[in-house]
Amino acid sequence: MMRRVLLFTVVLLLTGCADKRIALIYAPDASAAPLTGAQPITVFAFNDARGAEGDQDPYRVGGVYGGYGNRLSKVMVDTPFNETVVNALVAAFVARKVDAQGRPAQAYGPGATVTTPLVLTGDMKNFSTEARYTNSAHISGVVRVLRADGGVLLEKEISERERTNYGGGGVLTDTDDLAAALNAALARWVLKVVTDPDIAARLAAR
Repeated sequence: MMRRVLLFTVVLLLTGCADKRIALIYAPDASAAPLTGAQPITVFAFNDARGAEGDQDPYRVGGVYGGYGNRLSKVMVDTPFNETVVNALVAAFVARKVDAQGRPAQAYGPGATVTTPLVLTGDMKNFSTEARYTNSAHISGVVRVLRADGGVLLEKEISERERTNYGGGGVLTDTDDLAAALNAALARWVLKVVTDPDIAARLAAR
């Protein structure tokens, strides 16, 4: 009997520790008005500045935690989160009638090929979805608009949070709930970036 109990406990622990895989999905917000007169821009990959939150792993985007803060499982994606960020920003700019192109697998730096007057990149400080007391997601990053020659025109931090229990009444660890929180935060974060008045002013300046 004791052996059966121990075996059952081990199975539970192993099941709880399994990584959870989610899909990141983004669609541009159709309500964003066209940004007339904007210069073409290239969006480069953001630097991963998440520290211990991301385990220095571009495929990790969160975790499920126990009552004592102990991590039960990681939340993973099949495509590096940075690629999703770049592609979402490009799609959002294009939806606003901005001539935008992306370099999702390339960080901006010396030797980078730039064919547009402007560059957008930055440092991603948070990009995660969690089940920890509540279901939540947090995206924040320092966004930079630069000239093609590297001169910084603007640098500002933009942040977005999503905190909810999709089913109500307790923390949910289903992959659909974890994905819903992060996708909601991503959609609003991207919208904040492409509609930010300071960023728009730099795009429009000649």
